[in-house]
Amino acid sequence: MDTLTSFIAGITVFSVLGYLSHGTGIPVSKILGSGGTGIAFISYPTAIAQFPVSQLFAVLFFLMLFTLGIGSATASAGAIISLFADRYPHIKRWKITTALCATSFLVGLLYVTPGGQFIQYLVDYFGVAFVIFLTSVLEVIGIIWIYGLKNFISDIEFMLDIKIGWYWKICWGFVIPVGLTVILIYSFSIAEIVTYNSVDYPSSAIISGWLLAIICLLPLPVCAFIAVYKSSASSLLEKLKKSTSPAENWGPVHPKHRKEWFEFKQLHHRD
Repeated sequence: MDTLTSFIAGITVFSVLGYLSHGTGIPVSKILGSGGTGIAFISYPTAIAQFPVSQLFAVLFFLMLFTLGIGSATASAGAIISLFADRYPHIKRWKITTALCATSFLVGLLYVTPGGQFIQYLVDYFGVAFVIFLTSVLEVIGIIWIYGLKNFISDIEFMLDIKIGWYWKICWGFVIPVGLTVILIYSFSIAEIVTYNSVDYPSSAIISGWLLAIICLLPLPVCAFIAVYKSSASSLLEKLKKSTSPAENWGPVHPKHRKEWFEFKQLHHRD
């Protein structure tokens, strides 16, 4: 469903941009500009204004944007809330939700100031796109190649009670990790100095951006070092090997679910 939605969205967006380019004689690359919010709030509304019954399409378009924003924010916030709720079960879930929403609201006020777009693009460049891409690659490699594809598939089949087909095994085991790694390397190779509307950022802004990226990525090497340091193995090589293997206490927390999960794993490996 996500793949189909992406295809439909891509066809819709670029067909409209192509129509606008044909009507104005401006190349699509110029219409896109630096991308980001300019597409949603400048290029696309300009094209919609030329539609028949443009008012209706304008309302539907911005209603769609609002719905997509709420959906994305709900998914992102839900993941963070679940993380803290699982880590600190003694704290009420509504308190975690309130704290997260209030913090996000206060930080978001920064982006509605006169220089908000300037800051938003800098944060998006250093703290979102680059960081999420790198962590996604490491996450996929960690789950599929370190935790193991068989273990991952076994866990999904246990939780969802379905049989995973070869298509997903090939995608998860090879296509996605290799594809993401290639795209990440390619993105690094074509990376340019960040600008906003052809305006260079000052050195202080660039330094702040790199500090933001470092802060976002710092937990990865720190947690890896702590895991290796706390390992009970004797040599460094054994510590690394044990740190990149599933922990002995890994599995469902609830005793009943843990027993069922262990029995399922035993049967799965036997098959």
